[in-house]
Amino acid sequence: MKKIFLLLLIFTAAGYLSAQEEESDIETLFQKPSKIRGYIGPYTNVTSLDGETAYMSGVNVAAIFNDQFVLGFYNLDLENNIFSNNDNYIGSRMNFDHRGIWLGYIFMPKRMVHFNANVQAGKGNLEIYDDIFDEWIEDDFIFVLTPSIEAEFNVAKFLRVGIGANYRFTFDVDGFDNYNDSDFSDLGAFVSFRFGWFK
Repeated sequence: MKKIFLLLLIFTAAGYLSAQEEESDIETLFQKPSKIRGYIGPYTNVTSLDGETAYMSGVNVAAIFNDQFVLGFYNLDLENNIFSNNDNYIGSRMNFDHRGIWLGYIFMPKRMVHFNANVQAGKGNLEIYDDIFDEWIEDDFIFVLTPSIEAEFNVAKFLRVGIGANYRFTFDVDGFDNYNDSDFSDLGAFVSFRFGWFK
C-alpha cells in the first residue's frame, strides 16, 4: 500500500513539474517583448492636395518591439504654397497638416534591404486664407488614415533609411463649401531617415 501511495505521489509530482514547464514555455499573443529599440528622424512626403503638388515634412518617433513591431508618433506639415482651385476660394492660400500614431511591421529586419508595412492614423487640420476678411478659415477636425509600404535600408547600426509609397485617406472635410474628402485624398511618396540603435 505504501509503495502504491509512493508511486502515485511520484507520478503526481512529475506531472505537476511537467505542467509547470509547459506553462512557462507557452507563447501568447501579448508576450512581454524581449527587445525594445527606438528611433527618431525626419520624414518627408510628396503628395497632392486639391490637385496641386504638395511637399510635406515632419518627424517620426517610434519604438520597435522584438525587431518587428513598430509603435510611434508622427507629424507632417505643408511646406510649400498651395492655392485653392475651388470656385468659392479661387486663388486663396491653403495650409494642411496632420499628426497621430504610427503602426508598422518590419519584414526580415536583419536583411540589409527589407520591407515594412505601415499605417498612420491621426487628426488633420485644413486652413484657407480669406483675403476679404483677412483671416484664416479653419476645419480642424479631419481624420487622416495613411497606409503605406516601403523598402528600408540598414545603412549603419544607428541609421535606417526608408523609401516608400502611401495613400492618404481624409474623412470629414466638411468645413468648406464645394470641398469633400476626395479633394484631399491622394497617392504620395516618402523618404524617412531613422536614427536609433538597431543592433
